[in-house]
Amino acid sequence: MCRLLGMYGRVDNWRDIASAFSSQAETGLVPPTAGTASGHKDGWGMTISNCGQSAMVPLVRQLGSARGSQAYREALCRLPAQPAIFLCHLRKASDTIPITLSNTHPFVHNGWGFIHNGTVFGAQSLSRNSDLAYTSDDSDSEHLFHYLLTQIVERPRNTGIADSVAAAVSSLDIEYTALNFLLSNGRRLYVVRHFRKHAEYYSLYYYQLPDGVIICSEPIDINGLSRDRWQLMANHCLLNISGDPARVEETKI
Repeated sequence: MCRLLGMYGRVDNWRDIASAFSSQAETGLVPPTAGTASGHKDGWGMTISNCGQSAMVPLVRQLGSARGSQAYREALCRLPAQPAIFLCHLRKASDTIPITLSNTHPFVHNGWGFIHNGTVFGAQSLSRNSDLAYTSDDSDSEHLFHYLLTQIVERPRNTGIADSVAAAVSSLDIEYTALNFLLSNGRRLYVVRHFRKHAEYYSLYYYQLPDGVIICSEPIDINGLSRDRWQLMANHCLLNISGDPARVEETKI
């Protein structure tokens, strides 16, 4: 249960967008279930593409709320320029997953970065390459990440990564609330919205610019962004974002 932000390509006011996103740690939607506390204040983190756009590298992870966090502001200020791909995650912990730094997103493995919103039950049963080392305290999201990476690596010859990700999601025979995630190898950004309940909460929007794309769980309302240009992704949908200028290819899952 979290809020997701991704930016691909040229986004002129990217720091302002990332800064405004931090407020969703306090104001972001939560599932409409009894007893669910407000906010996404259990940790936050960022990952970016490297200079050669050949991999995603971790930038920072912290416990607590991103809103008003000096570490959050400093992480953005330390970047001399906008990275080609930027991912940020605000965590609301699932009841069964401890609030620890190791369970804080993003997860980064073998040049891939991953952020997720949803709960996957029994995620330990997902097939995975045993060479992938766990870095979390049994996070369901990291299990899902390893499963996706395994399917990508073991995909049939002449099968593209986007098709591999779509097949991996559609073939999952396991209980989950949502498989909303952003996945990147530093060159391309793959975005999936795939939920089973609470459509209003498990939302993902995208905003297409002339040379870039913004992805967010909820529209960000700041100067320079028109609220009516945010497009809600359909359920059971994958966006494959690549190229310069940015191209968005949509696939039904």
